[in-house]
Parts: sequence; structure tokens; C-alpha cells
Amino acid sequence: MGKLIKVVIVIVVIFGGAALIGASYYYGPVIKANQLGVVMAGDSSAKKAFVVLGPGKHYWFVSGYNPISTTLKIVDVSEKELRLGGDKGLDLTTKNGDHIKIAFSVWYRIVPDKVKECVTSLADGDIKTMVQKMIVDTAKGEAAQYDGDSFLDGQMQKKFTDTVKQQANQQLAVRGLEITVFKCGKFHFSKALLKKIEDIKKAQAEIEVNKVKVKAAKVAAQEMEELAKGRKRAALQEAEARKKSAILASEAQIVAAQNWLKAEEIKAQIILIRSKVRAQAMQIEAQAREFFAGPEGERYLRYQIAESLAEAWTRQGGNGTGVSAISTSLRDLSIPVPDDGAPKKKAVAPVKSEAAKK
Repeated sequence: MGKLIKVVIVIVVIFGGAALIGASYYYGPVIKANQLGVVMAGDSSAKKAFVVLGPGKHYWFVSGYNPISTTLKIVDVSEKELRLGGDKGLDLTTKNGDHIKIAFSVWYRIVPDKVKECVTSLADGDIKTMVQKMIVDTAKGEAAQYDGDSFLDGQMQKKFTDTVKQQANQQLAVRGLEITVFKCGKFHFSKALLKKIEDIKKAQAEIEVNKVKVKAAKVAAQEMEELAKGRKRAALQEAEARKKSAILASEAQIVAAQNWLKAEEIKAQIILIRSKVRAQAMQIEAQAREFFAGPEGERYLRYQIAESLAEAWTRQGGNGTGVSAISTSLRDLSIPVPDDGAPKKKAVAPVKSEAAKK
């Protein structure tokens, strides 16, 4: 009896083990390529250790998952598309109360490395609803920071889009989620805002025209200023030239006056010298007249003639004896004979002045 019981127990164990292995193979979870499995022990909200299972077939107990004491949550980590606002766009209110509508196209996913955080924070919550609410709240908060007309600028639209994506990603990151693609469709403005934008465009166009006019006026003013400066400079140069001319003319007049004074002084000196020379000449002439008027003068003239003839004869090649005889004879001839027959004393020639010699 004891043997039979043991055999039965062994058979039951064998069949039970085979059944368990078969059930493990047959009922073991299969995780797809775009999924991850998170094995949680007990309450999913409790802070316990998690086991992440990758894609593939997972057997009970062998892979770390068993249906008795653990819970398996399969999470899709592929990207999902989310459209917000539909065709009309999401209504957003700006800082100054204007309304704009924007259609958002969003792609998001669970970050594979943060799948534990996602399961822990969201539990059984709807990820899509949470992502949608977070993006809408972020977009509305960011739109309220700007005036409606500022969204007319394309750079401003890009800045708004990038800012909403960045802020939403910061909030989703703590939940293990991220936005991979974030696009804003066409911006639709209300009629009131469109009119305001049109008025702004006209004002801006008028401002640009005025800028051009102001610039042209500045250029014209600058040209006039340069012209005035040129005229002033020319007038100053002309005045300076006239001043220099006047100075030169006055200096020339002074030089001319000085030259005239010098010339007059020289003329006066010349006249004085001439007067002196004439006076000396007249004096010498008077002396000569007085000297040559009497017998003495006649004898002196004869003596001079004799000396001249002797010198001329010597130059002609005569001998010394003849010269002496001729000189003596001529000298005798130069002595005038008085009426009573007695010879007079030899006349002494007067000393000639320098002017007379000349």
C-alpha cells in the first residue's frame, strides 16, 4: 500500500510538473518588438523592485515572472501620434485678449530606459489623455505671455513652438515620456486681430516710408550742411587770401617806399658829390686860369711842351746826348725873356689836386 501511494505521488508530481511546464510554455507571455514588460511584485503602486522584460517569449518562473505572486504590465514604447485642435485649431488667448487658433501635430513615446518611472507614475492612467492635457495647458500658458500681433512674425511662431515643446518635455520627462515631434499648423487669427494686424501693417509701412523720408531728409540736410561748410570754408579762404594780399601789398608798399627813400638818398648823395666835384673842378679851373694867365704860366706851358717833345723823341729811338741837348734847349726856350733883358726866376708849378690830375 505504501509503495502504491508513493508511485501515485511520483506520477502526480511528474504529470503536475509536465502540466506546469506545458502551461508555462503555452500561457507564457509574448512581448512584441515595440513593447517592454514590467514585472511588479504585489501592489503596483508600492515602491518595490521591478523587472523589465524585453521582446520575446517568457516562461513562468524562468524569466522572473510568475502569475501567482507578480504582475506583468506590457507597455508599448513605440511613437504615437496626437492631434490637438482638429481642423479649426486649438483656441488660445493672448496677453492682450486676442484669440488665435493653432492646430498641433504631436508624436510622443515612452522612453525605454524610463519605463519603470512611467508605470509607477501613471499606473493604469491614460497616457494619451495626460500628454494631451499637458501640451494644451503649456500652450495656453505660453500664449498668454505674448500679444496677439506678435504671432504675425514667423520667428515668433517658431520660438513659441520650440518653447511649448521644451516646457512640455520637461514635465513629461519625470513621467518617463518624451515628445519627439512637435509641430504647429497654420496660425488662424480672429477678425478683430486680423484688422488690428492690418492696421499694424499699414502703420509699419507708413513708418518705413517715414524712415526713408527722414533718412532722405537727413541726407539732404547733411548735403546742405556740407555745402554751407564748403561755402563758409571758401569765404574764409577768400578772406584769408584777401588778408594776405593786403599784407603783401602793404609790405610791397613799405618796400617800395623804403626803396624810394633809399633812391632819393642816393640821388641826394650823387647830387652832393657832383656838386662837390663841380665845385672842386671850378676851383681848380679858376686856379689854373689864374696860374696860366701871367708870364709864369706861359713859361710852365712851354716847359711841359719841351718835356713832352723830349719823351716823344726818346721813344722814337734818339740817343741820350741829343735828348739832353734838346731838353736844355727846350728848357731855355721855356724861360720867357723879360723886357729889360734880365732873366726871371724859374716858375714853380703848382701842386695839382687829385681831381685835376684825373
